[in-house]
Amino acid sequence: MKTQHTILLSALCSAAALVALPGSASASSHREAPAIAEDQFADNTDVYTFISPSNPDRLVMVANYVPLLIPSSGPNFYRFSDNVRYEFRLDNNGDALTDVTYHFAFHTQVKNGGTFLYNVGPVDGINSPNLNVVQTYDLYMAYQDKTGKKMIEQIVTGAPVAPWNVGDRTFPNDSYEAVAQQAITTATDGSTVFAGPRDEPFFVDLHVFDLLGVGGAPTTDGVNVMSLVLEVPIDRIAAGGTRPADATSKNAIMGVWARALRPIVTIRNGNKDDSNYGGFQQVSRLAIPLVNEAVIPLQDKNAFNRGAPVDDVAAFGSYILNPELPGLLNAVLGAGCAPTPQGGRTDIVGILSPNGTTAADLLRINIAQGQTYDNVAFPNGRTLEDDVTDTLLTVLCNNGGALGDGVDANDLPFSDAMPYLASPHSGNPL
Repeated sequence: MKTQHTILLSALCSAAALVALPGSASASSHREAPAIAEDQFADNTDVYTFISPSNPDRLVMVANYVPLLIPSSGPNFYRFSDNVRYEFRLDNNGDALTDVTYHFAFHTQVKNGGTFLYNVGPVDGINSPNLNVVQTYDLYMAYQDKTGKKMIEQIVTGAPVAPWNVGDRTFPNDSYEAVAQQAITTATDGSTVFAGPRDEPFFVDLHVFDLLGVGGAPTTDGVNVMSLVLEVPIDRIAAGGTRPADATSKNAIMGVWARALRPIVTIRNGNKDDSNYGGFQQVSRLAIPLVNEAVIPLQDKNAFNRGAPVDDVAAFGSYILNPELPGLLNAVLGAGCAPTPQGGRTDIVGILSPNGTTAADLLRINIAQGQTYDNVAFPNGRTLEDDVTDTLLTVLCNNGGALGDGVDANDLPFSDAMPYLASPHSGNPL
């Protein structure tokens, strides 16, 4: 059975025929804050979570970074940064505090520094000697055991990152995806992991940035993104190590967010490698799409990116209760959005706090026994197919009708198996 909030949103979306507002959406969390716009390799773009379509006992999490990548951007094709910590963070008891962390650490090797080429010949496998620039990663899991003791496990060591889809000469006869599939790794605890480039899955009309422009707008078709995909046993991450039986309990709601961290101090050492000191500082975070993009104003976007979900109500609650976007939709497009009621948009607060959990910008999903992929629909998790832009516009406008941006599906089909996202676009197709 779907959650109460999903039923509420379904009723909103079926209350009237879809009113197309091309350009009235925004690109989730792509270059959304002044500071992170200067640091694309640490920029969260989207987070997804859903129960595996093939195994209802497993939870899938997707975190995308490095926005709007042009496929032909060589010779230094895009990758994860060795100087960024990329993390999934999970709240399994409803208090908006992190209980489980998955931390990715990347390592890049250039085999032959005497050439400018990414690869020196056709690539027929993930370990091909013709790949000149290769990247691997280690994956750590941090959690508290049943006694409350903090545990850290390294569950993946030296796993390969899928290479960039350079072009048809590098991957002849449509062989790229077969090579990328070899990057799917099984962790020591049975989790399944993938890291590498994928097609940008967030479908949207990008003309919003031209004063909520209407029609003839560019979309995210044809660009790539760097993706982390993690599929884990639900019992492994549930509170107390057991999947909850009561779907109405706080423990039934898993809160998922992703973040990126940079070294606090970096010293440039001339022509030598940089030196990093002082630990790491969070510089980007994401959970519910469009919150940082369209709810938090420019003056607070950097602070939001460096904050924690548990502090969201105290730090940014006024923006949630009185969002800017409905007034803009009325002023620029005449959308007929309802006025903000006295006391603010408490309905939005309700979406942020299912089952009585602490209100926060977390992507929440019900993981109770009996929940399957068929129960997942944003905001109860988020599948790759969910048109979250239309859903959020409908909720924010709150006029009894359904709003949309006119872009209703991705340019490429998704998969029902790891890594779920579509293969990245080729940099140089013949």
